Amino acid sequence: LGGSSAMRRLFAVLKRLEGSLVNVLIEGESGVGKELVARAIHEGSVRANKPFYALNCGALARDLVSSELFGHRRGAFTGAVEQRLGAFEAANGGTLFLDEIGELPLDVQPVLLRALESGEVRAVGDTETRRVDVRVLAATNKGLEDEVKAGRFRGDLFYRFAVVKLVVPPLRERPEDIDILGRSFARNAGLAELPPDVAQQLTGQPWPGNVRELRNAVEAYVALGVLPGGAARETPALDQLMQKVIDVAKPYAEQKEQLADLFTKNYLELLIAKTGGNQSEAARISGLERSYLGKLLTKLGIAKP
Repeated sequence: LGGSSAMRRLFAVLKRLEGSLVNVLIEGESGVGKELVARAIHEGSVRANKPFYALNCGALARDLVSSELFGHRRGAFTGAVEQRLGAFEAANGGTLFLDEIGELPLDVQPVLLRALESGEVRAVGDTETRRVDVRVLAATNKGLEDEVKAGRFRGDLFYRFAVVKLVVPPLRERPEDIDILGRSFARNAGLAELPPDVAQQLTGQPWPGNVRELRNAVEAYVALGVLPGGAARETPALDQLMQKVIDVAKPYAEQKEQLADLFTKNYLELLIAKTGGNQSEAARISGLERSYLGKLLTKLGIAKP
């Protein structure tokens, strides 16, 4: 989602990539939505109905990276109690998304390069290779070209990934998208519309955690009625409560009467409790005739405290 010029340029590139199977490197800060871009590329390709397998290289234990990528055979190492497919075989026929590729250990990079070039993988502990047909997308929050210059990432692997390079801009560079994204996240969380004051608060923040941080903030608001770091409301917004009780399958007049009766009952219960059962005082505060108030209390079964 987005209406900014930066996002429109990105959407245009994604459109041109439809039908292509070239490898793509997606760059951008943490939380900008790189995996969503990868999924969009996959869904716009001829492999849209095939597997999409995402693997976060930055979350892998160093000694298990090869196993996660290529699988392992039973007994290949301590703890390998059963055979396991790796990411390449899990994505066979479809798309493999390697997130945070810049975190991949240097000693594993030539093995990955060989798999990309040959289309063959060998599981840890196995002597045979298997052919795979996988389109690879990679993402990073690092400047991989700088990593190549520093000797922390192989240049040949970088160029293998970066046939096409996309950059997803951070949210601070496209503030006009904050309102669009915030309202979308709210609807997905079950809130039809964000109150104007909340939408204004969202657009006024820098969001260093980008789209992920914005989404979490909106979901917190929908659940708790407060933005993170803001002053909590005593009750959820009235419109949220109304949306939960209104049944649009019933006629308007019937729903209105039921909700009016519910309001009257709750109002009078609180009023009688506040006045300690003094109906004269309750009539004065409410502006109702005392006799009419008494009839309502009897009709609704509201007793003195």
